[in-house]
Amino acid sequence: MEQVLNWRKGLFDSNYQVFNNGLLKFSLNFSSWKNSAIATTQAGIYLLKSEGYSKPETKLLNNQNEVLAIITYDWLRFKAKIVFASGDTFDWSFQNSWLSRWSLNNHQDKQILFNATTGNGMLHTNVDDDMLILCGLFIREYYSRLLVGFIIFMFILFSFKNIF
Repeated sequence: MEQVLNWRKGLFDSNYQVFNNGLLKFSLNFSSWKNSAIATTQAGIYLLKSEGYSKPETKLLNNQNEVLAIITYDWLRFKAKIVFASGDTFDWSFQNSWLSRWSLNNHQDKQILFNATTGNGMLHTNVDDDMLILCGLFIREYYSRLLVGFIIFMFILFSFKNIF
């Protein structure tokens, strides 16, 4: 069952809304200064909470604080791996150098393809799983924040280099 969903977010904020046939399916609201988010779906409320720097990971928690999935990141290759409590494993990766296309799949029968433009996008999925879509958008935002932080760091570094 192929589905095409639309998503949007503000230009300078990190709050995502996903729509199916024009109706809100779920939302993903990020914390301003942390890599954590609260997801509100029709099935419930979830927390995505990131921890660690040298070996970062994000836990997907339900409202009973049970771990539903763990996301681990490969910073050098801009990839991630999602392992659900059921044992299902999914790989996340960018599909182009502009970082506007990315995919999430288990290399068997489940796949989600994401496309982004400025502030919105669409996704093609053969799975009706809100948690997978949440994770795909969360990882994209995680890497976007990482890149913005790196650019700001380099700007400050070069700015101070010229002062001395």
